[in-house]
Amino acid sequence: MATNKQIVERLECIENRLPNGELQEMHTMIKEIKEILLDPEDGIIVRVNKNTYWRKELDADEFKALIRWKQTINSALYVVYTAVVGIILKLIFWT
Repeated sequence: MATNKQIVERLECIENRLPNGELQEMHTMIKEIKEILLDPEDGIIVRVNKNTYWRKELDADEFKALIRWKQTINSALYVVYTAVVGIILKLIFWT
């Protein structure tokens, strides 16, 4: 365990290596990042928690049913498009 004297010496060494004002600038930057992360209204942590909540609320069965319905509609539309193209070709070439 470090003594108080060793801690003070290390802190002085750090302060001597940093140019004037850089320590204060780092402090303000860290403070701004902390505010962005921990803001109780719309901080990043709050947004991630809301996103996780809605993902848990989403019912997987409903999503799969929606995908099946979409595939069925796409197949039906392909049949309709083919029939329409066939009718148009018949009208153009065999009238």
